[in-house]
Amino acid sequence: MAPVLTFREVTRTFAGAGGVPLPVLRGVSAELPAGRAVAITGRSGSGKSTLLHLAAGIDAPTSGEVLLLGRSLGALPDAERTRARRDHVGLVFQFFHLLPHLSVEDNVLVPALVAGDPPGGAAARARELLERVGLEGRAREAVQKLSGGEMQRVALCRALLRRPKLLLADEPTGNLDEANGQTVMDLLLGLAREEGSAVLYVTHSRELAALADATWTLHAGRLEQGG
Repeated sequence: MAPVLTFREVTRTFAGAGGVPLPVLRGVSAELPAGRAVAITGRSGSGKSTLLHLAAGIDAPTSGEVLLLGRSLGALPDAERTRARRDHVGLVFQFFHLLPHLSVEDNVLVPALVAGDPPGGAAARARELLERVGLEGRAREAVQKLSGGEMQRVALCRALLRRPKLLLADEPTGNLDEANGQTVMDLLLGLAREEGSAVLYVTHSRELAALADATWTLHAGRLEQGG
């Protein structure tokens, strides 16, 4: 079985001041199997978020390949790459990106509405996920009434709604206090493992990185694997 996510000699270079090339990732090669959680660590500016954007197909490498479920994202037309991300990738961000005019449940349902999924099955799935994160009693409330930790739980349900093969999280606890951050990470990793999703998450916290099965550390754009 092919890994869920593969990086093959990936580089990413941006234009710096005066047009001088600025290498952010240098020859990154790694694999992420199904059901495995990996934390990405490293100093600010080391390329962590860039690596996640490449994994999601939001950005493209300067050279090398990023494969999702054995398919090279760079070889796909834009529409097909967008479809692959929609169908196989769940995204969780530091800032929740919830829609304030929608209820808790309707925020969870957004990916299904975008994809045109049958409403009945999607609604049942949303209610199941909200129950698993302890928010089943607040499904019809306006989302802005929730605390930060509760909003991130809603964002996690939204990311898992369509059973993604790959869950990507960029500092998912960065906007939360320590207690809420620990709760969200426990839920994120626990639910993803129950669902069989591979997880790749960025964190600055050693304690939260230690919850993963392995750690990838970026130093000046080069990747070291541990764990």
